[in-house]
Amino acid sequence: MNLHILRSQRGFTLTELLVACAMIGFVMLGLFSILDTGQKSYLAGTNQVEAQQALRLTLARMSNEIREGGYCPTCGTGSPAVAAFPAIVGTTSAAAPTSTVLTIQNDWDATWNGTSGISTSGTVTQVVMASGTSTTSNVTRGEQIKYAYSSGTLTRQEVGVDGSPVTIASNLSSLSFTYLDANGASFTPTTSNMTNIRTVVINVVGQPQVQAASAAYGKVYVAMTDSVRLRNRAQ
Repeated sequence: MNLHILRSQRGFTLTELLVACAMIGFVMLGLFSILDTGQKSYLAGTNQVEAQQALRLTLARMSNEIREGGYCPTCGTGSPAVAAFPAIVGTTSAAAPTSTVLTIQNDWDATWNGTSGISTSGTVTQVVMASGTSTTSNVTRGEQIKYAYSSGTLTRQEVGVDGSPVTIASNLSSLSFTYLDANGASFTPTTSNMTNIRTVVINVVGQPQVQAASAAYGKVYVAMTDSVRLRNRAQ
C-alpha cells in the first residue's frame, strides 16, 4: 500500500529541473544586465557632473581675470598720449603668450607712463571707491597674473602675492589658448604684435579627479570653450 502511494505522487524529472534552472538563470541574467547598466549610468553621470563643476569654476576664474586685463587709467592721457601696454604677454613682459602660457597685466596703481610702470616682482596698492559713495579703501594686488598649463595641470601665480605657482586644476586632458585680433581673426602672437590681442579663446578638456581605467565603467571627458573679450582693449 505504501509503495502504491509513493508511485502515485509525481515529482520533478531531471529534465524539468534543468529547464527550471535555465529559466531562473535567464531571469537572473536579465536582472544583472539591468543593474549593470544602471551602475554604468550612475558612475558616468556622477563623474561628468564632477568634471563639469571643476571646469566651470576654473573657466569662470580665468575668464574674469582675462576680461579685465589691460586696466590702465593713464593710457590715452597726456600730450603726447600715453601708449597702452600689452594686456596679455608670455612668461615675462618681453615674451609673447603661447597656446599654453599667458600672463595678464594691469596697472592697478596708475603709474604706467608709456614705457614702464607695471610691477613684475611685487604688489601695488589700488585705491578702490565703494559704489555709490565717496568712501575709498586700499587693496593690495599683483599687476601680473600668470596661467600655465603643463602635463595635465593648470597653475596660477599672482606676482607678489603667490610665492610660487598654485595648482587650480589637475587631471586635465588638454588646454589651449587661441588669440584673436579686433576683427576676430586668430593669429600667433609675437613680441611685435601681441598688443593686437582683443579676445582670448580658452579650450579645455577635463575629467574627474579619480578617473576610471579605459575599460572600466564611468570613464568620461568633458570639453568646454569660452571666448573672452578684453574690456579694456575695445579698439
